[in-house]
Amino acid sequence: MLPLNDEMSMLLRKCLSSQRIDLINVVDSEEIVKVDEDLGNELRDAVLNEFLRVGLKEDYEPNEIGLKLEQLIDQLGRLFMP
Repeated sequence: MLPLNDEMSMLLRKCLSSQRIDLINVVDSEEIVKVDEDLGNELRDAVLNEFLRVGLKEDYEPNEIGLKLEQLIDQLGRLFMP
């Protein structure tokens, strides 16, 4: 289990389902998952790929989901960056 609120956990689950299904166990685990730099960057890359797929308007500004994905990328970074 990651220390994310329910909304961010659901959003991460959607990103991983679409981009990195092999990492879905990180969200679904009942135990606390230690996020090191490697895992953190893999999670952030999956969210970034989803952001590029669905998070931008035609003018390349973030749409509503894009803003949430940006927040999620920041929160994931805080899990392993000092």
